[in-house]
Amino acid sequence: MSDPVLVEARVGRGGRLRPRSFLWREQRYTVASIGRQWIDAGETHVLVMAEGSGTFELALAPDTGAWRLVRSPADFGAQPRV
Repeated sequence: MSDPVLVEARVGRGGRLRPRSFLWREQRYTVASIGRQWIDAGETHVLVMAEGSGTFELALAPDTGAWRLVRSPADFGAQPRV
């Protein structure tokens, strides 16, 4: 998956990214907690837990400032909500 997303984030201690919310497929997700962060292929990847929705992997391309969604809860084996 490589969907573009709009992310509201700030930079925390040590330069760590702190996403607060993101907009994906016309739905706003509020970040409840932030997990692991790493660099892969020049992008900063961040695992986040969205309130009531599960785990998402977001990636930021530093050269353009563009965010994308790499994985959604379905990619982590979560069952979709009905």
